[in-house]
Amino acid sequence: MRTLRGLNRPLALFLWHSAIFHVGALGVADVVLNFYFVSLGYGSEVIGLLQGISRVGGAFLGIPIGIFADRVGARRVIVAATLLAALSYLPMLLVPTLPVLLLSRALFGIALSATFIAAAPFLIALVERQHQAHAFGYYQIATLTMTAFGSLIGGALPRWLIEAFGLPEGAARPDLAAAQTPFAYGATILISAALCLVSLLPLLRLPNVRPERPKTLLPPLRAVPWRPTLLLALPILIFGFSAGLTFPFYNLFFRTRFSLADDEVGAVLSVGWLMMGVIGVTTPWWERRFGRLRATIVTTCLSAGAFAALGLAEAVLFGVLMFVIAASVRNLLVPIYEPLRLEYIDRSLHNLSSAIGSVFWSVGWFLASSLGGILQRDFNFALLFGVVAALQLLTALSVALIFRKPPQAEPTAHAVAQAAD
Repeated sequence: MRTLRGLNRPLALFLWHSAIFHVGALGVADVVLNFYFVSLGYGSEVIGLLQGISRVGGAFLGIPIGIFADRVGARRVIVAATLLAALSYLPMLLVPTLPVLLLSRALFGIALSATFIAAAPFLIALVERQHQAHAFGYYQIATLTMTAFGSLIGGALPRWLIEAFGLPEGAARPDLAAAQTPFAYGATILISAALCLVSLLPLLRLPNVRPERPKTLLPPLRAVPWRPTLLLALPILIFGFSAGLTFPFYNLFFRTRFSLADDEVGAVLSVGWLMMGVIGVTTPWWERRFGRLRATIVTTCLSAGAFAALGLAEAVLFGVLMFVIAASVRNLLVPIYEPLRLEYIDRSLHNLSSAIGSVFWSVGWFLASSLGGILQRDFNFALLFGVVAALQLLTALSVALIFRKPPQAEPTAHAVAQAAD
C-alpha cells in the first residue's frame, strides 16, 4: 500500500531525475557561478547581464518549444533539454571570454526553459486530478531539498577540490586564495555538468507522455484564444521580474552584506532551499484551507513583508531568517498557481500555455537581473528588496483580478471543433 498519495512509479522516476538535476544545475552551480564570474574580473553589472541572458533563449524559443512538446511528448523535450544544460557549461569553462559566457548562459537558459515548460504538463499527465496538488508538492520537496544539498556542498566543493588535488601549474592567482580561483570554481561547475548527465538515467526509463488528443485535433494557432491565454500568464511576468531581482544575487548579498565565506554562503542558501522544500509539504494544506486562488494571494502577500525586512536586515541571523521566510513562502506560488492557471486552459493547450508562462518568466527575469546588477552598483540591497516586496504585492493584485471568475470547462473545445471542420 502506498504511503504517499498519488506517488506511482513513473512519478517517482521523474522525481529522481528532477532531484539529481537540481543538485547540479540549481544547487552546486548557483552557489559558485557568480563567484566564478567575479574571479574572472567581472563586476555586478556584467554579472546581472550574464544572469539575465540565461533567460533570453527561453523567451524567444519558449512558445516553439511548447508547440513541439505538444507534438512529440514532454519526456523527449526534457531529455534533450537536460543534455543541452550539461553541455552548455563547457564553453564557459574552456573559453571564458564575455561573448562565450553570454552564449553559454543563453544555451543554458534555453535548456532550463524547456524543462520548466514540459515539467508541469508532464506531472499532471503522470497522476490523477485528485493527486495533482500532491504531485506538485512532491516535486517541490524533491527539487528544493536536493537544491539545498547542492548548495551546501557547492560552497565547500572548491576548497575540497583544491585540498584533494591542488592547483595545477599556472592556475594560481596572486590576488586570490586557491579556492577562489577560476580553476577551483570551474572544476566545481564541471561537477554540475556531470550531475546533469547522471540525471538522464531515471528519465530514460520513463514512457513518453504524448498529448491526449490526436494530432489532427490539436488546435491550430489561429484557434488558440490568445488574449485570455496571455492574460492568465501575466502574473508570471511580474513574478519572474521579482525572481530575477533576487535568485541570481542571494550569494552576492550574503557575501557583501555580512562578509560570509563561500562555504558559509552555501550553507545559508542550503537552509533557504531546504525550507522551500519543507514548506512545499504544506501545499495541499494551503489549497484546502484557502482554495487555490486565495492561497496564491495570501502566500504572495506574506512573502512581500519578509522581503522588505530582508532588505533592512543588519544582523546575519535575522537576515537568514527573513531570507528563509521570503524565499520559501514565495515559492509556494509555483505549486499552487500553476494548477490554478491550467484549470482555465484547455488540456490540449497545456504545453503551449506553459510555454507562454516560461516566455513571460524569462522576459521578466532578464529585465530584472540586468537591472539588478546596476541597482547593486549604484544603490544597495535595501532598495532592491524593497522593489521585490512591491512586486509581490502587485503579483497578488493581478492574480485577484485575473482569476476572479471561475474557469470554464474545456474553453477552447468549440474553437478546436470549428478548426477541425
